Amino acid sequence: MPPAPPDEAPETARVRRPALWLLLVPALLYVLAPLVANRVEPRVLGLPFLWAWVIGATVLSPLVIWLTARLDPVYRADAPEPLAGDPGTEGRRP
Repeated sequence: MPPAPPDEAPETARVRRPALWLLLVPALLYVLAPLVANRVEPRVLGLPFLWAWVIGATVLSPLVIWLTARLDPVYRADAPEPLAGDPGTEGRRP
């Protein structure tokens, strides 16, 4: 199925996309690592806890991103992402 024509792009801007909030999870895992996991003990599979945390976040991040894409209605509809510079978008300046 071909992507929607550019005329339909503004319609996707009105779709609620709460699944995109899941994209904060990988960022928070990395940001909170020094605060939560900054210790050597306990060791996980022989690795210091901080290393195990970062490896776990690295493995978990693509899974969360994949899940977010699958839950996003715009992605499922294969609609183009509306950009501020696209013709017909709201708030466009002449």
